[in-house]
Amino acid sequence: MAVDTATELLFLDTFKHQSAEQSTNVDVVRFPCVVYINEVRVIPPGVRAHTSLPDNRAYGETSPHTFQLDLFFNNVSKPSAPVFDRLGSLEYDENTSIIFRPNAKVNTDGLVLRGWYNCLTLAIYGSVDRVISHERESPPPPPPPPPPPQQQPGLKRNPKHVDGEKEDQFNGSPPRPQPRGPRTPPGPPPPDDDEDEPMPVSGDDGYEQISSDEDGIADLERETFKYPSFDIEYTPEDLASVPPVTYEPFERELGPLLYFSCPYKTVFENEVGKIKDQDPEKENSGAVEASVKLTELLELYQEERGAKWVTALEEVPSLIVKGLSYLQVKDTKQDYINQLVDWTLQALNLQVALKQPIALNVRQLKAGTKLVSSLGECGTQGITALLQAGVINVLFELLFADHVSSSLKLNAFKALDSVISMTEGMEMFLKGGVDVHEKSGYQKLLELILLDQTVRVVTAGSAILQKCHFYEILSDIKKVVDQLAENTPSLPNHSEPEQDQDLAALERTNQEYENDVETPMDMDHLLESSNISEGEMEKLVSLLEEIFHLMETAPHTMIQPPVKSFPTMARITGPPERDDPYPVLFRYLHSHHFLECITLLLSMPVTGAHPGVLQAIRDILRFLAQSQKGLLFFISEYEATNLLIRALCQFSDPDQEEGLQSDGANEDTFALWLLHSTQTLQCISELFCHFQRCTASEETDHSDLLGTLHNLYLITFNPVGRSAVAHVFSLEKNLQCLITLMEYYSKEALGDSKSKKSVAYNYACILVLLVVQSSSDVQMLEQHSAPLLKLCKADENNTKLQELSKWLEPLKNLRFEINCIPNLIEYIKQNIDSLMTPDGVGLPTALRVLCHVACPPPLVQGQQKDLKWNLAVIQLFSSEGMDTFIRVLQKLNSVLIQPWRLHVNMGTTLHRVTTVSMARCTLTLLKTMLTELLRGGSFEFKDMRVPSALVSLHMLLCSIPLSGRLDSDEQKIQNDIVDILLTFTQGVNEKLTISEETLANNTWSLMLKEVLSSILRIPEGFFSGLILLSELLPLPLPMQTTQVIEPHDISVALNTRKLWSMHLHVQAKLIQEIVRSFSGSSCQPIQHMLRRICVQLCDLASPTALLIMRTVLDLIVEDLQSNTEDKEKQYTGQTTRLLALLDALASHKACKLAILHLINGNTKGDEKYAEVFQELLALMRSAGENVTHQQCAEYVTSLLQSLCDQDIALILPSSSEGSVSESEQLSNSLPSKELMPLICDSLMETLTNSESSYNCLLTCIRTMMFLTEHDYGFYHLKSSLRKHSSALYTVLKRVITSFSKDTGELASSFLDFLRQILNTDTLGCCGDDGSLMEADGSHPGRTLGLTTAELKHLLQNKEETPENLLLDLEKHVMDRSKEDDGLESLLDNIVGVRQMLESAGDSCPLSDQDVEPVLSAPDSLQNLFNNRTTYVLADVMDDQLKSMWFSPFQAEEIDTDLDMVKVDLIELSEKGCSDFDLQAELERSFLSEPSSPGRTKTTKGFKLGKHKHETFITSSGKSEYIEPAKRAHVVPPPRGRGRGGFGQGIRPHDIFRQRKQNTSRPPSMHVDDFVAAESKEVVAPDGIPPAKRPPKVSQKISSRGGFSGNRGGRGAFHSQNRFFTPPASKGSYSRREGARGSSWSAQSTPRGTYNDSRGGQSNFNRGPLPPLRPLSSAGYRPSPRDRASRGRGGIGPSWTSANSSSSGGSRGKFVSGGSGRGRHVRSFTR
Repeated sequence: MAVDTATELLFLDTFKHQSAEQSTNVDVVRFPCVVYINEVRVIPPGVRAHTSLPDNRAYGETSPHTFQLDLFFNNVSKPSAPVFDRLGSLEYDENTSIIFRPNAKVNTDGLVLRGWYNCLTLAIYGSVDRVISHERESPPPPPPPPPPPQQQPGLKRNPKHVDGEKEDQFNGSPPRPQPRGPRTPPGPPPPDDDEDEPMPVSGDDGYEQISSDEDGIADLERETFKYPSFDIEYTPEDLASVPPVTYEPFERELGPLLYFSCPYKTVFENEVGKIKDQDPEKENSGAVEASVKLTELLELYQEERGAKWVTALEEVPSLIVKGLSYLQVKDTKQDYINQLVDWTLQALNLQVALKQPIALNVRQLKAGTKLVSSLGECGTQGITALLQAGVINVLFELLFADHVSSSLKLNAFKALDSVISMTEGMEMFLKGGVDVHEKSGYQKLLELILLDQTVRVVTAGSAILQKCHFYEILSDIKKVVDQLAENTPSLPNHSEPEQDQDLAALERTNQEYENDVETPMDMDHLLESSNISEGEMEKLVSLLEEIFHLMETAPHTMIQPPVKSFPTMARITGPPERDDPYPVLFRYLHSHHFLECITLLLSMPVTGAHPGVLQAIRDILRFLAQSQKGLLFFISEYEATNLLIRALCQFSDPDQEEGLQSDGANEDTFALWLLHSTQTLQCISELFCHFQRCTASEETDHSDLLGTLHNLYLITFNPVGRSAVAHVFSLEKNLQCLITLMEYYSKEALGDSKSKKSVAYNYACILVLLVVQSSSDVQMLEQHSAPLLKLCKADENNTKLQELSKWLEPLKNLRFEINCIPNLIEYIKQNIDSLMTPDGVGLPTALRVLCHVACPPPLVQGQQKDLKWNLAVIQLFSSEGMDTFIRVLQKLNSVLIQPWRLHVNMGTTLHRVTTVSMARCTLTLLKTMLTELLRGGSFEFKDMRVPSALVSLHMLLCSIPLSGRLDSDEQKIQNDIVDILLTFTQGVNEKLTISEETLANNTWSLMLKEVLSSILRIPEGFFSGLILLSELLPLPLPMQTTQVIEPHDISVALNTRKLWSMHLHVQAKLIQEIVRSFSGSSCQPIQHMLRRICVQLCDLASPTALLIMRTVLDLIVEDLQSNTEDKEKQYTGQTTRLLALLDALASHKACKLAILHLINGNTKGDEKYAEVFQELLALMRSAGENVTHQQCAEYVTSLLQSLCDQDIALILPSSSEGSVSESEQLSNSLPSKELMPLICDSLMETLTNSESSYNCLLTCIRTMMFLTEHDYGFYHLKSSLRKHSSALYTVLKRVITSFSKDTGELASSFLDFLRQILNTDTLGCCGDDGSLMEADGSHPGRTLGLTTAELKHLLQNKEETPENLLLDLEKHVMDRSKEDDGLESLLDNIVGVRQMLESAGDSCPLSDQDVEPVLSAPDSLQNLFNNRTTYVLADVMDDQLKSMWFSPFQAEEIDTDLDMVKVDLIELSEKGCSDFDLQAELERSFLSEPSSPGRTKTTKGFKLGKHKHETFITSSGKSEYIEPAKRAHVVPPPRGRGRGGFGQGIRPHDIFRQRKQNTSRPPSMHVDDFVAAESKEVVAPDGIPPAKRPPKVSQKISSRGGFSGNRGGRGAFHSQNRFFTPPASKGSYSRREGARGSSWSAQSTPRGTYNDSRGGQSNFNRGPLPPLRPLSSAGYRPSPRDRASRGRGGIGPSWTSANSSSSGGSRGKFVSGGSGRGRHVRSFTR
């Protein structure tokens, strides 16, 4: 390499450590680019280091006089090495030895110094690497400009005369006022277990002991390092070259499977593989013995077929795996298999068997069937030989033979099962014989089952049929995919749709996904372009769903029943473990290239964008990833898996755009979770492999071993990774690899010091602790807890192990059986007071074990009910479980409420995992107990502590965060809470007669009373209480479904709603109070929730509908009456809000019909509602200048539009027989004939009122269009037009005078209306796109109409004719349409209407000859509810339902000034809280912070102020660095809003997160703990530029923890994604800043650091964490257009825009040219 040979001074600075006693110190020098080091000098005290330095820095300050200095360097040629390489050491003596020269020129970008010094002045000489070094992934940065060339002659001084060295002798080096490179701490050096010992070193290789999350704080107190200071400007390229320490999952591909055996290969095949891999020298005695025995048997009984031969037959199966495999490898000449097949067929031959003596004949047949099973597993050779010999037919002969016992048939089925378990066998079984007429095995099997067989035989036969179905569905999927691959034009056409094709598809379709996923509307377009019909797509989805269903039920439906078992509905005891069906299914998946097929489906735009396909694929993959075998299947197909995960990473749920972070259950993170899980298992297999290879004498801290452990450790820094690591380690015996490692080091023989120094040992301790803390699957602890506890006891100085022993405390001498329940509950009772403290960490473990022992897994179809679970529940009750669990919840609530009220986050990750785990386990246990108890019917249960504890827990853990979504853990907790509360509704005894008293006292009513009264109890619970109530109530009918619902299910749905209505009616007062209290709220999310609840309540039955609507109308009556005193009516913000509520409700069927019922005023007491309706009409007619009045008028016109819309009806017109007539339909969904004239007149007067707003006019015209759809409406409209003949002229005139682009909609609606009121013979032109008329034939046409001449009369005035008016309008539109193409259709519309009017001749006034259409009398409200439409067949969800329940809450624009009222707060506080001592309260709440588990002592004063801060880490040099002091207290949002601010503790910029990493070891302190410490005492640092804008409240803290898919059941409606996430921006959609006074507007922030960079790289952000954007339209979810630049890796986050130009903002594996990457900062947590 051409390198600058001139040596220059690269670095000069002093490191100081203020510690009283001498101890080992570690410092780091980091260079901004790669340098060559020639020499290192330690400058003695008092010696001048350099002439051009200011005096205060010019002199050496090294002390003490002598010490050993060890040097290590970062080897840039090994970027992924977990440790530094050793450079050498210098025995420093200030008089004799101050210079160190490395043996060779060292190429590095960082040095680590270690020694027993207090102060060290260091100069480093060398040269800068000015060329690109080839080993690096990215080109290194251009080096900083070289110094001015003032080289002086004495540069390479001879170091001999050091003795009398004077200051001036140092003058020879080039003048360089600034130090040449930053130095940065490697993270605090880890504290040793024993504080006073020097830091241990293993050997001489420079590993430091690693430390984990919480250990680092102690070091910071010891001040063993400083933050660096330097003044160099860094470019993003410089930063990009600093090696990463975060784990990069996308830079690691899965490799071939090690150690574990392939899950779809048989034991025999794996054995053959092992023998081939072994050294020929290594004798395998077992195999040799077995093979000798086998050959002996085969030679002995070549002819004889008697009793001894049968005995030999029985022995052979046990010799096949070891013996035959050995013979096959070593002795290939002889054909043993055919000899065995020959034996088998003779053994199965009934003729041969009948010659044997009694009993021996059955033994012979059974031995034959067993031999088939064994030979079937001997790979292709074995199965082919059997099939050629016709084994299938022979077995069927046996099955069809007379007088064969069931047990023998079961054996025959087992043999048949093992034949079809090999793909060759299955192929043969499914296709018929050579002869056309010969039936296939499948057909024969069906015939056999249809004969009269015993239940066990039918069960065994069905299992084989199920396997055949599975195989067939896989073949169908393969066909569809092959077809797709051939038909997709732009794919290269290969014979097989495998890897190369997948890649092409992936590359090609990348851009398309982004749009498809956003706009499912384009599905039709995609279907057209891909030659695949919608029917085929549906078929594909159902095939994938069926695969998932079959795999889920396989353990119960695809295995051969044990001979001694009997298929019953339930069992208490039964044969232990049965066969495992999955290896066979994996074999089928493998033979059909299933993973490649899925990858192709994901990477084609048409299938990848189809939500059904995507969901089905995710379900299958998630199911596979839950088990060890499934993960091994992924790794054994590693090439396909690498592609598959890449394809999956393209997708994320379109609704989850905000980059929310969760822990792996959410769809976005699933791909990442899968990636981490497979990589974790690969690391585990490397560890096992290492132990297989290495012997005890080898170097213990082997670099491969450390590399693997280091990777595992890094994965855990990301929440998704953490959950994946915990999941994989808790499968089967995976944890054993870490325990083996720990046991090896803790052996006495190694000596204490050796184990303490071992890095590997510390890694293992940390990982085991993390798995025990995070994994809720405690099955693995059953076998591992004893060895782990033993290890903890052996090493009492290791803090990690001592913490582990606390976690494992309840498991001492515990067997996981029903009998352990009393002991565990006793343990919980004793320790309940230390819940959530370091001493109480055993509680989560105890609860997890209880769940494991006592809570049944969800029932799968076809599964026997196991009655042992019922016994477990009885045991829970008898051990006072109910009381204990309620107390656990109460205690948990009391611990969480204080920080929650202060909007503090949930503490460290560990604290959060513990909280969530305890809540979930306790809820699951309660749910199991209550379900069992309340299902019985005869019980006395009045314990209302359960609902009240649940309501509080819901408030603390599930109040909607600002980001609008619960993450998956919180979602599960909410589902559990709702499920438990719903179990109270089971407690209604059907036999009891229902009376007022029984209704009010049953569990359902008691639960409702608790939930309803909690809503108004305290302001902080308002929101969460409303959510909880809404989650409990059924969704409004009609149900959206794709298939017809049975009458029985319909009656269940209606009865459930009636029961709800009855129970709620008992609580009528409470419900009214809730509606009254919240109706005046100006807090929009609360308004939204109130509307939701009112709609749900009205939808239950007529009594609740009338109750709610009366309450709302009463409020309006009161409000309007309170305003009547003045001469001029004043409308307030309250009036607006009430009308908005009424209007929102009127658009829902049940509410609208209740309103119509009430405003008729027919019932006694309802007269006032008829009057108030008149008042509202008057309000609408007289809208004036006043803004509030105008707003009210707009709501009233909108209300009328709903009332006049015949489609909003409980009974929908359907095409089926016996549906209601049009007259009945209209009479039941429109205002009565008394109200209709009033409504029409008011509409006309609103049109003639020149002050009516634009929106009012538009709504009125639309309402009139609804009315013109039928004679009834048209008749009344025409009468009104006769009275107000100038109305239409006024509107036309107004349209012309104020025409602009924005009023185009009014113009086109008006013209459509004109066309629509013309005579029916001219209705042909109504079908234009502009018309709002339904064209689906559900509305029969009307018979009435106007003639063109009559229309002309309505549009003219004395001065002007309509033709001239329309000409004027045409001119206006012509002028505008030059700028806007969208106006062309309007232009055509105008021309059309004008021509019609011109051809009409003279105008004539309206005739009054029409006959008034008479409607039938409307049904009673109760009848309408009873006969309502209960379901609608639809593919897409109803918009109204979607917007109200399944979409994020969208705030409306409201001018808050309308609601502003002057208030004297001081006076208020004196009146309301005179005895409140603010100071005392603050002290009480802030100084008693609850500590998190796992933290033993609080840290003593933790100061950051003394350190110099690093300011250079910003992505492009421009982005703001927010100063910690300013950031320490973000203003929390107002209280009483759910847990609005749980996330306020997250800091967008964090010195800790942003410090540069030293690659020699894993990061040592968990961010959360750093954050926690930082918030205690933050001293403003000097010299940091202040923030340019105030930081925005950051969102919710994400979790690290469990994982699940939320499938089916009520859960499907639970996705809480429908709250405060903002609407998608529509391009120009802008939001006024500060539109609402409260900080509800903070909703648009992304949650956590997932930001927008979802997909490929989701949370491995390069560059610092983004400075969050100000609230503006940009804060909203980017619309598809904004997202076009997104590369494969997900959106280039806004903050990398400086560099995203080069790589399309994309990162990860899929894109070439990632040169513009920002600096890789550790952002592993949130």
